[in-house]
Amino acid sequence: MHTFDIFDTLITRTTARPEGIFLLMEEKLRRMEEYAPYLRENFHDLRKGAEELARLQAREEGKEEVTLDEIYRALATTASLRDGQQEALKKLEEETEYENILPIPANIRLLKQYQKQGEHIALISDMYLPPQTICGLLKKAAPALTGIPLYVSCAYGKTKGSGGLFGVVKIREQASCEHWIHHGDNLHGDAEVPQRLGITASPLPWEGLKEYEHPEQDAYSQLSAGASVRVRSETVCTAAGETGSSFAGPILYPYVRWVLEESIKRGINRLYFIARDGWILYRMAERMIRVRSLPIKTAYICGSRKAWRLPCFDGSEEAFAKLLRWSNLDEALTLKELAAVFAMDVLTLKQYLPLPFSTMGDDVPLHAVDRKNIGAFLGENSGFLRALVKSAEPQRRLLIRYLCQEVDLSDEHFAFVELSGTGYTQKSLARLMHTFYTGTIRNFYFKLDTVPGEEDCVYLNFCPGNIPRSYMLELLCRAPHGQTAGYREEAGRIIPVLEERGEAALSASVLEEYCRAVLSYTDSMTQALLKNDFMPAPSPILPAKYLRLIASEPPRHIARFFQDMPFSGSGRKNTRFAPDITRREIRDIYIFGKGGGDWRRCYQGNSLDYALVVTPGAAAYAEKCLHISRTAIGRRLKELYERLSGGTATALCPAAYLKGNIVIYGAGKVGEAYMKQAKKKGSGCTGLLWVDTRLHGQKKAGMLIHPPQAIRERSCQRIIIAVHTQKAAREIRESLLSMGIRREDIFYG
Repeated sequence: MHTFDIFDTLITRTTARPEGIFLLMEEKLRRMEEYAPYLRENFHDLRKGAEELARLQAREEGKEEVTLDEIYRALATTASLRDGQQEALKKLEEETEYENILPIPANIRLLKQYQKQGEHIALISDMYLPPQTICGLLKKAAPALTGIPLYVSCAYGKTKGSGGLFGVVKIREQASCEHWIHHGDNLHGDAEVPQRLGITASPLPWEGLKEYEHPEQDAYSQLSAGASVRVRSETVCTAAGETGSSFAGPILYPYVRWVLEESIKRGINRLYFIARDGWILYRMAERMIRVRSLPIKTAYICGSRKAWRLPCFDGSEEAFAKLLRWSNLDEALTLKELAAVFAMDVLTLKQYLPLPFSTMGDDVPLHAVDRKNIGAFLGENSGFLRALVKSAEPQRRLLIRYLCQEVDLSDEHFAFVELSGTGYTQKSLARLMHTFYTGTIRNFYFKLDTVPGEEDCVYLNFCPGNIPRSYMLELLCRAPHGQTAGYREEAGRIIPVLEERGEAALSASVLEEYCRAVLSYTDSMTQALLKNDFMPAPSPILPAKYLRLIASEPPRHIARFFQDMPFSGSGRKNTRFAPDITRREIRDIYIFGKGGGDWRRCYQGNSLDYALVVTPGAAAYAEKCLHISRTAIGRRLKELYERLSGGTATALCPAAYLKGNIVIYGAGKVGEAYMKQAKKKGSGCTGLLWVDTRLHGQKKAGMLIHPPQAIRERSCQRIIIAVHTQKAAREIRESLLSMGIRREDIFYG
């Protein structure tokens, strides 16, 4: 004989835990004014407490199990139930159980297999619901389960957990323990107890909740965690599948729901999901729209920072400053890579640069200060700005034609759907669109990193706030194609030009598993909400919770999945997101200052921050190295490394700036450090003037500080602004320009 447990073996609920049913009932009761407010607002807790009270009473009477009638008699002690309401609530519970029951196909197939083989089958369950109710649940889940002998603990006052219910089955079915196999998910009641009785136990483990899943006391969280459990239970999940079902699904689903509901409210009937982050959002939205029959059309359009920012650039100094600010210049480690930011070859870029940059090698490492100075020079070079506009003109024309081709601009009832960021790319696009379209341009965002002005377009932000490492949202939105590099014309149509995904891309099988899990979660969650007629307002609370979890303390196997993912903050090059960082790399960064303080020269991943969080022991070791760097021993180690590396390893100011006859403007801590650096043997400094507006006339480290007017009396190759704050640096620069100093002679340090 084969006996099968029922709940979480043959059937399960949409909720993560059985008490999730009580939370769904509470949501229904809140809309039923005939019940007392105390009961409506606290039903979940009251129902759980009533069951505890009924079980306490049953133990005093020598019974092992309670019935649904006994539970509701205990609930009636609250004095919140009037005549007839006790029966009505029992019926509501049975109906809610029925609405939320789901089959477990793999185990049902196993039962049917034994039936075909002629095996005797019985069903056995510890449950307070009456047998006739459970029969209805089984019939709904799988009609083949009806007609099988059913033994429910509440009908006999005996449970599996005590072994008593197995005794009832043995007598009634005339079973022999040595020829009896029991199947179930519970370690105690379905494995340990039957084995103690001489029955063979055949465990059928249910997926259950993960250690990081703690559904809050609300119906939505119960349904969400339940959807994740079901997706994981349907297949053998690797880290990719688990990430899709347990993190990406719960994080992205409320955002897509919010976009759809805001669209209905605002009269938006056309949504344009922007590649590549929009690919999975688009597929989720399509499913939700189809099931709910929403009057919204969707489309997927190809665009990117690379394809949109430069073609939308208008040539102004203000626009160029914003272009630089949001172009992830820290990823441009050489002049050649910096030229790629402007979509031009390095020889063309050098034509607009002053010394020493115009003669610098294409692959010579750029200091962060180099990038700052180059940006300042280019931003004031009208010839360069005109050239940048001209070089982007062909793509600008194609982009305009592509937008007119793909976006229905007949009225204002449309919006773009983005994921996260500063909003700069969409603002640039809006400025371009307003050259041929006069209506409102709306943009949905999961999370904006700034508060952009709305003079060009409207931003609709789902989750404002400061979530650590929220850039990881991009890792949750993978696409099977490369970045949009631009556009071309083919047979009268404008076609996006997509880059190759490259060696760093996720494998097709991993991406497929991940996306399948996200979309399965979408389907499961949508059905659960619909069958309960439960559509609460989308909330950012659960997404923020899971974002913080994956950003700060993810399970190790989930962290590894993210660490190895290809990622680029700039969109110009893909590296692994955050591979484990070694102790040597940590020492190079935090003790020796290798790479002139630019950690990207020491660590090849894209996020040092995340690597330190998830690499075992890395954060503590980095803190230890930082402490050492502040000690006398640490300073000596830095000096030794500097001498061995040619004197440029830990320099505060790029060595090339110090060569020749120079002026250092600023006598604070930064200026003093630059002065000491310039005076070192081998620095190449042949003449040195130190100036400051407040400290002139004083001496520091044996060097006299002069007033800024002394610059007029000296011939110098460059003036280095050596102050800490950007505001002070800008003020100094303006004062130098007013003195008639050439722009190309002024450098930031």
